[in-house]
Amino acid sequence: MCGRYLLDLLDPQCEELLKAYQLILKNDDPTPSEKRPSEGVLTYAVGADGQFRLAVTRWGFSRKDSKQLLINARSETLLEKPTFNPHFSAHRCVFPMTGFYEWDEKKQRYLFSATDGKLLFAAGLYRPTEDQIESVILTTAPNQLVAPIHDRMPLLLSAEEVRTWLTDSKKARQLLTKTDQTSLKKVALKESKETAAKDLYIQPDFFDGVF
Repeated sequence: MCGRYLLDLLDPQCEELLKAYQLILKNDDPTPSEKRPSEGVLTYAVGADGQFRLAVTRWGFSRKDSKQLLINARSETLLEKPTFNPHFSAHRCVFPMTGFYEWDEKKQRYLFSATDGKLLFAAGLYRPTEDQIESVILTTAPNQLVAPIHDRMPLLLSAEEVRTWLTDSKKARQLLTKTDQTSLKKVALKESKETAAKDLYIQPDFFDGVF
């Protein structure tokens, strides 16, 4: 699964993301870098006008039968699931991230990031609700680096695949079963006290009205 990830908005390559985040939220301070379920997270999608949009969505689909959020969807089976299938054709999105976290059986946490230091892009879905947009990250079978640590990882897209994922439903289906070949590195982390992010709320039509 993917239960935490990192987006370092103070990284120079995230300059445009930081500006967009501050514009959307009317906030001069970047959020904590570590992203958790239920928090507002930056996501890319295509608006009703066909243009690429950036919005803050709440990470996790709410459930009627539980207070626990659905934060991930298995890419291999999502088209079979009534919770996710309706959103595949028109509500695909992408999560930019500096890296993602996984824990091994001994609860040791690892950070996985690109070997070249560039941003990673994880495939996702979103759905508008009455007061916000909810989102989930798609997961897939792990690559050779992640496999010894966890049996799932985010469905990562190359920069070229991001446009395909967002604009072409037919080709996006093929990406659901892609074999991950992302060049990653891992770092074992020491746990430390972390600051919780504040709740964020947005208009449900943000993908149609931002940028």
